[in-house]
Amino acid sequence: MFSRSVSSVNQSEPELHQALKNAAPLARYLEKNASSADAADIFQESIARVLEQARQKPVLNPLAYAFTVARHMLMRLKPLPADQPDELACQSANPEEMASMQQTVALFSQALEVMPALRRQVFVLYRMEGKSRSCIAALLQISEEAVAKHVSRALADIQRQIDRQHTV
Repeated sequence: MFSRSVSSVNQSEPELHQALKNAAPLARYLEKNASSADAADIFQESIARVLEQARQKPVLNPLAYAFTVARHMLMRLKPLPADQPDELACQSANPEEMASMQQTVALFSQALEVMPALRRQVFVLYRMEGKSRSCIAALLQISEEAVAKHVSRALADIQRQIDRQHTV
């Protein structure tokens, strides 16, 4: 349904193109949570915002970023009237979702604990504190390329930890 929108991604950005090429999970998510017209509009806007952001700075996980944009747009789509409090949906996660989130946080923490100290420090500065690569490189007296490698290796470590737990 939405694949035509992604095919127009600039071919000079192969990693971004490849990440967005398989945006079927985003399309399915939107089809379930919005009308078909709204889903198509939100899909296109999400992809456009990812591309716009990627022009300014690298987007490590374009599909996840597109999901975040889509979720925010869905939340703004149909605000519930304040004069009908009985119809307000509970915003807290159900117990199964809470357990899953807690398990993911625990796996993430375990992965951070076993990482080499420098990799962990770079990852925390970059992904959790939002510092730029150049700032981290200057702070830790390493190259920006080293910062990028530490971040990607940290993400791979975390993914391996999660995959290992899910296969058990």
